[in-house]
Amino acid sequence: MKIGDIVKIRECNSLPELVGENAEIVDMQIQEFEKYTVYPLWVKMTSGERTGKIYGFREGEVEILPKAGETQGTSNRRRGKTMKTKVVEQVEGIMKGVTTVEDIVEVGRVINEVKGRILAEPTLGFWEGKTPCWEMFRCPEAIKIECPAFKYRSLPCWEIQGTYCKLDDYGVTGLDTSICEVCRVYKRYGHGELIQIKLFGKGIDTSLKSISK
Repeated sequence: MKIGDIVKIRECNSLPELVGENAEIVDMQIQEFEKYTVYPLWVKMTSGERTGKIYGFREGEVEILPKAGETQGTSNRRRGKTMKTKVVEQVEGIMKGVTTVEDIVEVGRVINEVKGRILAEPTLGFWEGKTPCWEMFRCPEAIKIECPAFKYRSLPCWEIQGTYCKLDDYGVTGLDTSICEVCRVYKRYGHGELIQIKLFGKGIDTSLKSISK
C-alpha cells in the first residue's frame, strides 16, 4: 500500500457506516512512540456521507481497489447519486410500514425530533472544516461524550488538560503533551506551533482509561 492508493473499507466497528465505502490513502505513519498506538494508514473518504473526512485504519481493515479511469466530475456525480439512493431506500423502507394516520403522525414526530437535535448541536469551533480528533481516532461513544476535547471544541485537543489520549499512558493529571507531539491530529492541524495547555480542570473521568479505543 502507498499514498494515493484507493481502498475500500472492509471493517470499522466504531463507525459501521464507513464499511463498503471508498477512500484514498493520504498518509502512512510508522510507530514513532513506543507507548502510543497509531494507525498505520490514514485515509480520506471519497464516498458516502462522510466524504472528505479523514480516519485512521489498520491494514487489515481496508482493501486496495484498482484506480478507476474516470474523471473527477464523473466520480462526484456517482457519489452524489449513491448517497441519494441510500437515503431514498431507507425512507421507502420505513414508509412501507406506515398504514395508519397515527403512523404518519409518529413519523412526523420523529423527523421533527431529529431536526431539533441537529439544529441544537453545538458548533465545531476549532474543528470547523476539519476532521475532529474523536472522529479521526474513532473514539467509542462512552469516551467521546466525556472527553473535554469533545465538550470544549473552541480549543484543539492538544491544548486541553486531561483528554483521553493524555490519560491513556500518563496517569491522572493529563498534563503531559508528549503524546501530542507525535499525534497525527496535531501534525495535521497544529502547524508545528508550540503546544501549551490552555484549559485546565475539565479532564475526563479517569475510570474511562479502562475502555479501549
